[in-house]
Amino acid sequence: MTVDSLRRLLAPESVAVIGASRRRGMVGRAILDNVRDAGYPGRVYAVNPRARQVNGEHCLASAAELPSDVDLAVIAVPAEVVPGVAEQCGQRGVGALIVITTGLGIAAEADLLATCRRHGMRLVGPGSFGVAVPSIGLDATGTARHPVPGTVGLAAQPGDMGLAVAGRLSRLGIGISSFAAVGDKLDVSCNDLLGWWEQDGRTRLAVLCTESFGNPRKFARTVRRAGARMPVLAVQSGYQAAVAGRQDLFRQAGVVVVPGVGELAETVALIATQPLPAGKTVAIVTNAGSAGRVAADACARNGLTLYEPRGLTRRRLHALIPETGAVDGLIDTTAAVPADRFRRVLELVAADEDVHAVIALALPTAATGDLVTVIRQAPMPVPLTAVLLDQDEQVRLLPGSDGRERVPAYADPAGAAAAVARAAAYGAWRARQRGAAPRFGDIETEHARTVIQRFLRHAPDGGWLPADRVASLLSYYGIAITPPECEPGTELTIQITVDDVFGPVIVSEPGGAGATAACPVRLAPLTAADADKVIQSEWTAVVPRGAQDGAVRDLVAVRELLLRAGQLAYDLPEITDLRLGGIHTGPDGAFVADACVRAAGRHGKDAFLQGLSGRPAYGLLQRQLHQREGACSAKVRL
Repeated sequence: MTVDSLRRLLAPESVAVIGASRRRGMVGRAILDNVRDAGYPGRVYAVNPRARQVNGEHCLASAAELPSDVDLAVIAVPAEVVPGVAEQCGQRGVGALIVITTGLGIAAEADLLATCRRHGMRLVGPGSFGVAVPSIGLDATGTARHPVPGTVGLAAQPGDMGLAVAGRLSRLGIGISSFAAVGDKLDVSCNDLLGWWEQDGRTRLAVLCTESFGNPRKFARTVRRAGARMPVLAVQSGYQAAVAGRQDLFRQAGVVVVPGVGELAETVALIATQPLPAGKTVAIVTNAGSAGRVAADACARNGLTLYEPRGLTRRRLHALIPETGAVDGLIDTTAAVPADRFRRVLELVAADEDVHAVIALALPTAATGDLVTVIRQAPMPVPLTAVLLDQDEQVRLLPGSDGRERVPAYADPAGAAAAVARAAAYGAWRARQRGAAPRFGDIETEHARTVIQRFLRHAPDGGWLPADRVASLLSYYGIAITPPECEPGTELTIQITVDDVFGPVIVSEPGGAGATAACPVRLAPLTAADADKVIQSEWTAVVPRGAQDGAVRDLVAVRELLLRAGQLAYDLPEITDLRLGGIHTGPDGAFVADACVRAAGRHGKDAFLQGLSGRPAYGLLQRQLHQREGACSAKVRL
């Protein structure tokens, strides 16, 4: 499905609410009232077979009476009639459905999805809390307060968390570009929404509050592409944290992970309003020394480096700060320094090219005057955060001056430090030249796919491929299984398995005397920069000690083998495990002494369907969803 297919969902010119009750407090009635009250300018239709009107709105008896050009229908009817209502919508040419109803059952869900596919309708839900696009006045949710227009695209599962986040970002003044409570995600997922936000012209930052993300391969590809253009934040759930190595995979994909809604608001407040830090060096300027030391400790815990003034800057700071203050690591102006001098210290520190961000920590006193205004108005060439020790709110935005961005202000130094660290990590990821995964001219993907398909025809439940088929499969990707007849060089093992969020991942295991216990985990396919980083950081230590030409030759051979193996695993989604062992390098390149490959058969599960596997009609829905996004692998083994 293309991004254009979401237009009738997220930019509709007409909306129908099916199940619009006359009784206040019912979901359908709340959604109808919100669509009207939020100022939606398009045509609105109410459907209720037992009412002629709802709150002055004329009612149609059924979805079959809708005009033929309705863009979006919100369905809030009993579960047993949802499939029939969806079919009526499809026959009337409705472009998209939001199904609020829960408890359909697996067979009804399969019927619902099949109906949407047959009629070309996009589907949010079932079990959705609705969709909101504040910039066009659309609030098709049951929220008590309309979200404020803004720049954050928000996807949520469960929807109540999404409404809470939307409310918090609205109160913060950042607002929402569009919000979708994706529910059971039979169709529209985070992948689709990321694609929409990339091109909608409003979204500057994406937030994912979901327990899963849809098709893993598509998510990994989409989130890396989107993250190169705008920050993508994810609220961590127990589901996401359950697998070892998951945090590193999120970092590799450029996703900023936060542990909860409070930390999300703190991080969004900084990333949405300030430029990204160009590095990890932070200057802390404070008039409250003890609180400043708390902030310094928090910076250290988050991997930030504390700024140490040198040379002329150091001498100028000494001239501004009393002897009872400090300029060593923590810049303590003391409580006696007036506001104008505090501002001069801020400007002096921010002008130092060694400083990548400034935390201004202030406790207003009778001697200092209005430090908040000083912080707001100081011209800052680097990101600025404030910590106001007398502030009640966890985080708020101070209005900027002279067209400057707003300044995030925190009540807790630890919150400010963590937000700066996350912004710096994302900035570093974005600054790296990632490039595309290279393709080798001799790779024959279709021939390799034929090997897998022939195996699965004889072993429909999947399993480990015989040795001859493994050799044939690898040969189509330029990987030869050859016993090491030459003198052993760098000995390595490459293990490729499948993560249920990101798809295929590479676990590299250096061998030999120089090996360590740590096994780096990398997303597949690898870019050239990814492969170089793996080799430089993990395998240089086990390159054989000898001629420089030989060492370079070994690294080049290993690099190419990594790239080829990662591409194979990514191209063939049926592969769930691939191990290349006894890898040696010699004069003629890299050799694989032994290899094994496992493929998933027809009963292999999509990760986001695993929770449904015990239900009677699981296979029916699985087939419907596999038609949408392609089969996935079995459970992750990291």
